[in-house]
Amino acid sequence: MMQLLKKALLWASVIFTAIMLIVMFTPLANLLAKPLVVDEAELQRTGVIAVLGGGAYPNGTLGGASNERLIKGLLLYRQGYGEKVVFTGGTVRGMLGKLGHTVWGSRADTTGESLPMRQLAVGLGLPEADAVFDDGSLNTYENLLFVKSYMEDNGFETVTIVTSPTHMRRARLTAQRLGLKFQSAPVADYTWYRRGAVDRLSLARESLWEYCALVLYKVYGYS
Repeated sequence: MMQLLKKALLWASVIFTAIMLIVMFTPLANLLAKPLVVDEAELQRTGVIAVLGGGAYPNGTLGGASNERLIKGLLLYRQGYGEKVVFTGGTVRGMLGKLGHTVWGSRADTTGESLPMRQLAVGLGLPEADAVFDDGSLNTYENLLFVKSYMEDNGFETVTIVTSPTHMRRARLTAQRLGLKFQSAPVADYTWYRRGAVDRLSLARESLWEYCALVLYKVYGYS
């Protein structure tokens, strides 16, 4: 019995190592991300620019995805593509925390990210009157549900949705489910340029999470 267990563990280790090497040193992760990416359409002016939060650290420092989305949203505002910018989202710590919130509604271990995004945008010149934030929503469905409510309360009919390349497909499906009139404005696609070993490993994790989330959202009727 012990011999069989040792063999099983050895083969499991070999297979795991092989998978990690393939992910890190081949374009597999880049190809995995490709179906998630949505190209930016020719943009029209909308009432609202919705910047979906992309994570923050416990001290409120914005993560890379949040910074990318913030810059994209701010540029769109300055180019005249929206009257108001809505920063939406709080961070649920860890993958298990995100899964727990979506499945069971758990709200433990969260960090606000939309307020720091708003504060930074205002510091960069966005008028305070045009900057709105919501850090009570903790997933994509709740983010866009808040955006829909804000639009209805303030008489806006159209929205430009800003998020990361791999996240845009889920955001689009959720917006369609909520009946929003929207256009997609993802951060420029950089997934094919993530070619370092660690970067590819991170991209694979990010992409697999999105595929799992797409299935989960379909089951829960969010998309």
